[in-house]
Amino acid sequence: MKSRQLLALTASALALPGIAPAARADTPPTENTLSYRISRYAEDDLPGQYLVAGSAERYDINIHQFQLVTPVGEEYGLTLTSSYESMSGASPWFTVPAFGDEKTVVMSGATIHEQRRDFNVALRRYLDNGNYAFNIGASDENDYEAWSGGFDMARNFNNDLTTIAGGVSFSSDDLSPTDASLFNRVTDESKRTSSAFMSVSQVIDRNSLFQSSLNVTYHSGFLTDPYKLGDSRPGSRTQIAWSNAYRRYLAGPDAALHVDLRLYDDDFGINSVTLDLSWYQNLGDNWQVAPRLRYYSQSAADFFTPVNDVSGLLAFNSSDYRLAAYGAISGGIQVQTTIDDVTLSFVAERYLSDKGYSLYDGDTSPALVDFTRLSLGIGYRF
Repeated sequence: MKSRQLLALTASALALPGIAPAARADTPPTENTLSYRISRYAEDDLPGQYLVAGSAERYDINIHQFQLVTPVGEEYGLTLTSSYESMSGASPWFTVPAFGDEKTVVMSGATIHEQRRDFNVALRRYLDNGNYAFNIGASDENDYEAWSGGFDMARNFNNDLTTIAGGVSFSSDDLSPTDASLFNRVTDESKRTSSAFMSVSQVIDRNSLFQSSLNVTYHSGFLTDPYKLGDSRPGSRTQIAWSNAYRRYLAGPDAALHVDLRLYDDDFGINSVTLDLSWYQNLGDNWQVAPRLRYYSQSAADFFTPVNDVSGLLAFNSSDYRLAAYGAISGGIQVQTTIDDVTLSFVAERYLSDKGYSLYDGDTSPALVDFTRLSLGIGYRF
């Protein structure tokens, strides 16, 4: 069994986007673990003063996730994951000017109903001083299909106090909008994505560790959103993210502090910064409570336009709120307990976005999203 210090230091490390595991034991799993999680993601309705047409009811998504981790022989571990998502609601279609400098949004009707299925399998081999793995995955929606694969490896040095890890991945995505003929959209398009990362993890002392990771991703092909009026984007995008993670165990309160900082840049013109603070508090032998606070800020893409340009004079333009300048603050809490071989967890998160939260100047969008996320999970070791 892992020590409480290690559990506190590494809890949720695998869930951090863009960061390789801060500490991964170089021994294969010795027992099976079966996990299931159900999540509910609900966006707030668009405020009435910003709605000019369509439905104010934004996306609600129900997510079911399954995972099986099992040993294969004495040197391998196999991980099978799958998920199923069902989504309904409306999304921003385009923006139009209102009085003064105000902008309003034309939404789609609340008739969007989609399902997504995802499957991934990873086989990892464990060595005396490291490990490596291959993975392959597939995703399917009514208008979207994707295949992906990847390889990653880690090597330990300095009496296992230093770990260098790296990996590459690739995905091929095909898009076929279901209502192409109705709205004069594309009928079939595709894009390709390649990504690579490298990280260095260092155990500082028995109670703390630090990791720094660099991730580079390149997209090519059709990157425009066909469901947004007048949307036109470049045919390639390079993204660079530098992520840093610090973990500190405090023996007095029997807790751990997690600090994560991520800096991001891409050739769409977007820069962003993310600061994530979490406190993992152990309560007795079987309970853990982890409050979390996260801040995010980004600049606008070079071709972002707060009002859609349909003149055809601009080579690229988009009013997609995800490309606007804005900031976001989110807070949440995770509660977890272990009873014999069963682990139960609950997560609640509230996310708020606003131009006033941003560190960057630039145009913003009235369609910025606020949401609530609730999640309940169960895991069984056998």
